[in-house]
Amino acid sequence: MLAEIGLPPGADVDRGSLEKAAKELKWELSHYDVLPDRVIVYLWPRAGGTKFSFTFRPRYGIKAQTAPSVLYDYYNPEARVVVAPSKFIVK
Repeated sequence: MLAEIGLPPGADVDRGSLEKAAKELKWELSHYDVLPDRVIVYLWPRAGGTKFSFTFRPRYGIKAQTAPSVLYDYYNPEARVVVAPSKFIVK
C-alpha cells in the first residue's frame, strides 16, 4: 500500500524520525520518499493496522493547509481513502 501524507508549505521533515519508524516497523514500512508537499510511504500493513509517526517543522510562519492525504493499494489504486487537508497556523 502507499500512503501519501500531505504536508503544509515550507515544512522540513525530520528524516531521522522516518528512519526510526522504519526500523521499529521492520518490514511493514519498507521505503519512503519526501517531496515538497507530501511524504510517500510504502507499506506492507499487517492485520489490525499499522501505526507510525514522524515529525516536521515549519520553516516560517504560515496560514495554509496541507495537500490531501491518500492511502491506496499499489495494484488497485481505485481502492483508496482520502483524508481532507489539515489547516496550519504558525506564527
